[in-house]
Amino acid sequence: MASEKVTIKQIAEMAGVSIATVSHVINRTRYVSPELEEKVLRIMRETGYVNKLVEKERKLKVGRESEIIAVLPNVNSTIYRDMVSHLRKLITEQGYQFYVAITGDDKGEEEQVLQGLITNKKVAGILQVLVSEKASDYKKLIDSGVPFVCMERNTLGEGIDAVEFCDREGMFKGTDYLLNCGHENILLLRENMPSTTRDERTRGFMEALKKRNLNVNDAGIVDVDIENEDKGCLTIQRALNKIIPTAVIAGGNRLTLYLMKAIRNLGIECPEKLSVVGFGDEGWSELAEPRLTILKCDVEGLCRQAVAMLFEKINVGKVISEPKYADIELIVRKSTKMLENGPGGEMAASSDSILLSRDEKKKLRNGHYRVAISFHYTGTAWAELHEKGIRDELEKYGIDVISVMDAHFDSKLQNAQLEGIKLQKPDAVIAIPTDDKETSGRFMELSEVTKLVFLSNIPENLGKQHYVSCVSVNEWENGTNAGRMMGEYFKDKPKVKAGFLVHGAIFYGTRVRDTAAVKVIQENYKNIEIVATRGFGQIENTYQLCKEVLLAYPEIETLYISWDRPALLAIKALKEMGREDVAVFTTDLDYEIAMCMEDGIVKGLSTQRPYEQGQAVALVAAKSLVSEGLPKYVGVQPYVVEERELRHAWKDIFHEPMPEKR
Repeated sequence: MASEKVTIKQIAEMAGVSIATVSHVINRTRYVSPELEEKVLRIMRETGYVNKLVEKERKLKVGRESEIIAVLPNVNSTIYRDMVSHLRKLITEQGYQFYVAITGDDKGEEEQVLQGLITNKKVAGILQVLVSEKASDYKKLIDSGVPFVCMERNTLGEGIDAVEFCDREGMFKGTDYLLNCGHENILLLRENMPSTTRDERTRGFMEALKKRNLNVNDAGIVDVDIENEDKGCLTIQRALNKIIPTAVIAGGNRLTLYLMKAIRNLGIECPEKLSVVGFGDEGWSELAEPRLTILKCDVEGLCRQAVAMLFEKINVGKVISEPKYADIELIVRKSTKMLENGPGGEMAASSDSILLSRDEKKKLRNGHYRVAISFHYTGTAWAELHEKGIRDELEKYGIDVISVMDAHFDSKLQNAQLEGIKLQKPDAVIAIPTDDKETSGRFMELSEVTKLVFLSNIPENLGKQHYVSCVSVNEWENGTNAGRMMGEYFKDKPKVKAGFLVHGAIFYGTRVRDTAAVKVIQENYKNIEIVATRGFGQIENTYQLCKEVLLAYPEIETLYISWDRPALLAIKALKEMGREDVAVFTTDLDYEIAMCMEDGIVKGLSTQRPYEQGQAVALVAAKSLVSEGLPKYVGVQPYVVEERELRHAWKDIFHEPMPEKR
């Protein structure tokens, strides 16, 4: 292959590595194993690509004002390593030689570095992350006339041009997101060293609290020594034990790492017990368990702006009077959860909080207890796994399942089945009502002779004295997840028309879910207009309803559909209409909807975890047989599924590999 034709992409393909790895070998910006480095270099020699690099180096400026220097605190941080990579590319493309100087965040070391650069005639410009926040400390640099631009950090004073991250807005985004999730007791971790960056992030945190009229004087803010890992982790552990927050937001990269270590040391489950928003998107954050919700800095955008500003100063001597900003994006993953209130307004308890003592387990095994199950429908993998979770958990304590009823979403049939269950005289009944109103009377009668534990929904007119507890997926979060996925999918498109096919029946769980999906679109994604909202009372109506909506509003590009079964009928209608271009978002994972996701028509869904919910409701039912005072509402966090991680998600949810296409 001729050297003038070969590209870095082709080198990467031939070596079986990423383009980034080849770039790191060429620019030595990150560690690459010696074996892999030698493989890449060998292919570069064989293809003649090294000659291309040599020629490129020859074209670089030499002599007076030929070098641009990046002065950084370190290259250990992901942000600074990424800066080196982006800056090298941007600067060498302009024909300048690029070098890096390290200050160790030490003022004395920085002064020596800058003194050498100011007197070096080869230096054309400087890009610098400043150690001090006082512009007066850089008087020599300012007076020298050497063009320079400050990156990431800014100073207090005049004469320094800067490109910063939107630190205040970024921290506001992260805190506001946690507040939208229902968290109010939020802990902010920040570096103990004063800086304009730290101040801006603190302001963003405080402004988010003020927006909700929360008392900012009581805000939990803890300063952490980031230079001493052991001391930093201990400080965080003490803060978590003292404040007992429901959520934590980290104000820096290393703080995120220290926080996750502190959580591990304390045995705190994330996000079940503690929601976490990290900062900086270190490489490990997406591989962590759970994958971290993160505030990610646009390092490349910052570098582009800084280099453009520097070259403007080099070429025309223009001073930029206003600072420039690069974005900080909130990336929602799996380390955060929404707090939810139950139908009666009670705060949701975690299923992990339901514990059986040794004595209670003994009583259950000796009690010969019997439980009946009344499902609204069965016959799906979701329902089968739900039942399996219930049976597996009850079996641990010797509790028999005496019957499982399927109402086929027919309230009259469920009422008849409940009468049959009553005659069986079970010690407890686990039930999903088909309809809030129509089944209320029968469940009221049943509550007089046995213990009732509901899944997902509580019938009308049943007071807290009539049932033990309701165990449900966090439906508000379920709907929010689906809505957010729709919003993020279309966030870069200026105008999008959407349709919402929601559950028309009176059913608490789906009503909350659908409301949340609408709310997140209307409040956070102004580019998406919901042009049609239609309710289906019966699942089979969805097919015709979808056709009617698309005929009336052919400009619709995306649909939200309450859950997978009606979504499948809507997808059938879309296919018949030749509208597979419509992006579908829904809830609940099953085989058929998974195949639709693999085919590309379903772009995202939020799903219940049926096995875990089955275990949770069975545990509540079991404990109710030997104990009192259980929480009236128990929430199980939903699971976000996207196409790229579909098979991994399937294994997490169904506890087995995903079947191949039939």
